[in-house]
Amino acid sequence: MDGDELIASVFRKIEREKALITAASNMRQSTDNPLVQQRVDANIRDGRKNIAYLEEKMRELQIRQMNQEGGSPGQHGGPAPPPKDHPGYAGEQGDGHYPQGGTGSMPSGAPFSDPRPYAPIPKARPNYTKLDLIKYDTPYLGPKIQLMLSQLEFKLSVEMQYKAGIEKMVRLYQDEGDRKSRADAEGRRIESNQKIQLLKQALKRYEDLHVDIESADAPDDESLSSPNMRKPLTGLLTMRIHAVKDVDHAASSRFSRGPETYIVVKVEDTIKARTKATRNDKWLDESFSMDIDKANEIELTVYDKSGDRPVPIGMLWVRISDIAEEMRRKKIETELNASGWVSADKMGEGGSARHDHGGSPMGSSHGPSPGGRPGTSGHGAHAHHGGESTNAPPTVTIDSWFALEPVGRVQLQMSFAKQLKDRRPFDIGLNRQGAVRQKKEEVHEKQGHKFVTQQFYNIMRCALCGEFLKYAAGMQCADCKYTCHRKCYPKVVTKCISKANYETDPDEEKINHRIPHRFEGFSNISANWCCHCGYLLPFGRKNAKRCSECSLTCHAHCTHLVPDFCGMTMEAANQILETLIRTKHHNKSASVSSGLSNRTLRAGGPPQPAQDNAALSYPQKPMEGPYGVIPRQPSAEAVSAATNSFMTPQSPTAAAQAAQRQQIPPKSPTGPAAAAAAAAATGLRSPQQAPTEMGRPMLPPQAAPQPQHAPYDPSLYANFPQQPPPQAMQKVQPSPYPMAPPSQAMQQQMPQQQQVAPPIKDDAAVQAKTRIGLDHFNFLAVLGKGNFGKVMLAETKSSRKLYAIKVLKKEFIIENDEVESTKSEKRVFLIANKERHPFLLNLHACFQTETRVYFVMEYISGGDLMLHIQRGQFGLKRAQFYAAEVCLALKYFHENGVIYRDLKLDNILLTLDGHIKIADYGLCKENMWYGGTTSTFCGTPEFMGPEILLDKKYGRAVDWWAFGVLIYQMLLQQSPFRGEDEDEIYDAILADEPLYPIHMPRDSVSILQKLLTREPELRLGSGPTDAQEVMSHAFFRNINWDDIYHKRVPPPFIPTISSPTDTSNFDQEFTSVTPVLTPVQSVLSQAMQEEFRGFSYTADFA
Repeated sequence: MDGDELIASVFRKIEREKALITAASNMRQSTDNPLVQQRVDANIRDGRKNIAYLEEKMRELQIRQMNQEGGSPGQHGGPAPPPKDHPGYAGEQGDGHYPQGGTGSMPSGAPFSDPRPYAPIPKARPNYTKLDLIKYDTPYLGPKIQLMLSQLEFKLSVEMQYKAGIEKMVRLYQDEGDRKSRADAEGRRIESNQKIQLLKQALKRYEDLHVDIESADAPDDESLSSPNMRKPLTGLLTMRIHAVKDVDHAASSRFSRGPETYIVVKVEDTIKARTKATRNDKWLDESFSMDIDKANEIELTVYDKSGDRPVPIGMLWVRISDIAEEMRRKKIETELNASGWVSADKMGEGGSARHDHGGSPMGSSHGPSPGGRPGTSGHGAHAHHGGESTNAPPTVTIDSWFALEPVGRVQLQMSFAKQLKDRRPFDIGLNRQGAVRQKKEEVHEKQGHKFVTQQFYNIMRCALCGEFLKYAAGMQCADCKYTCHRKCYPKVVTKCISKANYETDPDEEKINHRIPHRFEGFSNISANWCCHCGYLLPFGRKNAKRCSECSLTCHAHCTHLVPDFCGMTMEAANQILETLIRTKHHNKSASVSSGLSNRTLRAGGPPQPAQDNAALSYPQKPMEGPYGVIPRQPSAEAVSAATNSFMTPQSPTAAAQAAQRQQIPPKSPTGPAAAAAAAAATGLRSPQQAPTEMGRPMLPPQAAPQPQHAPYDPSLYANFPQQPPPQAMQKVQPSPYPMAPPSQAMQQQMPQQQQVAPPIKDDAAVQAKTRIGLDHFNFLAVLGKGNFGKVMLAETKSSRKLYAIKVLKKEFIIENDEVESTKSEKRVFLIANKERHPFLLNLHACFQTETRVYFVMEYISGGDLMLHIQRGQFGLKRAQFYAAEVCLALKYFHENGVIYRDLKLDNILLTLDGHIKIADYGLCKENMWYGGTTSTFCGTPEFMGPEILLDKKYGRAVDWWAFGVLIYQMLLQQSPFRGEDEDEIYDAILADEPLYPIHMPRDSVSILQKLLTREPELRLGSGPTDAQEVMSHAFFRNINWDDIYHKRVPPPFIPTISSPTDTSNFDQEFTSVTPVLTPVQSVLSQAMQEEFRGFSYTADFA
């Protein structure tokens, strides 16, 4: 519909509502029946509410039409982004290529936020819950209409299936002659028919109100599409039913007293409670306590009993997770109403916010009010209620009128107490939290799909057979998100889109049915599911596509994943393909058997190896490229790291063959080969050679240019595509070797590698002398424990130098499929070692025993920032200082293609000279340049970005979200997103707006607002210039970045220790443990040990 048609349609809806109001008013004047008058008044009230909503939509449509006819870009979007060299974009450069300081506030939007010339200015997020939408007096009528259209459409489809099943039962009992069972089934069929009529009536009511425009106040409900959200809950539900009102009672005889009304409460289709019958629509004492066990939804049905059978007159569905979310919000509101904290958009109204000026005292803070206890360990800014913080929190209940469908309302009082294993006090302040990582499931490969078992917490539809998966486990491809039943995944024979064309078998059977779908945008106002990923489609036109020929529906981002089988169901296509494959296999086996019967074996003839066996054997031809040539002067660390990072483990036979081949003299100069090996030691890729989304190099190594590169220039990425086009991905030719990309390390080592190399045996002798092992150390104390091992303080027996050694059990690494993660951690250490970055923890050596691997790291004895913030609140200057050093560490990681993903106070160590060191690289991800994405669910709950929780692909902007949470914690001594368990924290991240003290400086609020932006493309630091956006913000206006990098700025705090081995800055829970290695009973096989080949390493500076 174009604009004029839409406006005319809305006008007709308004006129219809006015006519209904007029008719209702006339009826009210013509009757004296109080029940009829009450019902008419409710109709008039609803009609006026509908008219107000429709008139608002009319104004929105008229404004939109005016802008389209004569608008300019300035009327539609925000200010244009400043040029790259604009002073508001980045500060002046210092000696070390760091700006001297920010010169003003950043623009209101991210510089590269939205390339569209008419991009709308993002509006403030509406602050309502799903429970708010089903309340009778909700002001959010637009989102409610969209929610109810989806819910009613789904409930109607389920009820229709239920009715069809009952009708089959009626016929079955009729054939068997079972009158009692037939009468019971007939009663259920009648009730099902009545419910269907109610659902159709309610659906028509919302369809009549729906206006087909994309509204800013009704964003897609992405939380329903996330496998990590909306989990079934277990706990105690308490409910009190007070009254119903404005319902359409069932018709009764003229002389009867009226129908008796009662309510039935069901949890997952099981009756849990039933009220007494009443004739005045009120109940005095109807309270119920229900034990909930992994349930999703409560259903309330209002019945009238006027004849032999009860008649349903109203229905309500409430998700238990929405009750829990509403209670969590009420707890926060109750606590913060007394504190005077407000959201960022309300700070300007009070006018009390001020700028951060350089003259503010070192100890200034904007955390607790003077009545608080900022120095008390474990107490955040909410501890300022005096003695109230020690009292039990008041009981939170939900008491409101909820809308019944199709008409009426019910007054309920509810509360839900979740059953939690690890409940943490709501107002405990800051404390330690471990990181979580999505457990790697068993992968079932089928036609390139990598199917893993996935538990779904909403209604899904199988992409193969089209049947529903209702709150059940299914199979989902880890690459393309194809979703189906467990029983269906073996039948899938259409290949995964992530499988490139050259990877497919040329003899693979294909259907000649190549009719592409004609996907067009459509307005989704009913329950439709994506034919690929199986999720429910969101409302509106923004993300829904439908084929104009076969009416197949899918997400806009799934259209390129749907096979060209228009007019044919996926199940039929897969059956045809199965038949073709089975027939071909039968013919092939028949021809092989006939060929064997006609063949005679000739003695003494040379054996002919089978083609299949040849394909599985090791290559006999010497490998070409960098790894087939002996470098003349690689360092020991280069050889070790290159072997570990890029070469696959060889069997003893293959290793012997490789040793024989290495005796052949090289035919080409070894300079470039040695450089490649040195680059492989760091495991880096340059931005110019960023890998494709599939992780394959864009060029074969033979075509790689000589390493003549300029230093890192973020402006080169301004036109970098966010995703490589599918055509480009499919044309990539496979390279037989991993490409060693050029880096700064190659530039530095090239002159050395041109020199004459000593004999290889001398290198081996030197390496043997410096090989580090377990017998070189004495363990003194335990500093911490993690998932797979622990960190211990150790000293060398010879020099008495202190080191922190991270000890990981090989058995646990293999069991949890963390071998590659452990190797990646080592490669990230090598990146940190490359320039000895001042704010990154350095690695001195790696070694292994039969049962464990060891990382020998520098020992930082000042403790971590979590310990220090629990001892006392940081002032503004101290928080600014630590934030600046962390920012430079993240900048270095991102410049080297690494995202950190586990930034938190626990992982930031404090040196004895007062500077920070970031530690623990276990969750780092390599090859993440600008535009690169990954999708692993990992991180520490309070620091995880919304895009991770929504199971979206994400990039390095997640580090800047965590950076915002970190600054918030350092400034206010509490987390911006809190909850009693992980699920509540996740809900807070997705729904809550961070709150700030009313007197907090404006620049501090501004940087937190821009870093804690839920849309990653609008977040500060998300552009191609990355950290430069953050460094140029006004919060860092007084920071000289060159001085920060070279440690010329005096630290605001110096930790103290009594002796070099003093561990008082570490948790006594760990330091009190005896530092011994517990014996490991299991014995690893040779194949398991091969997984750790090449792990050992010794740094040049060790």
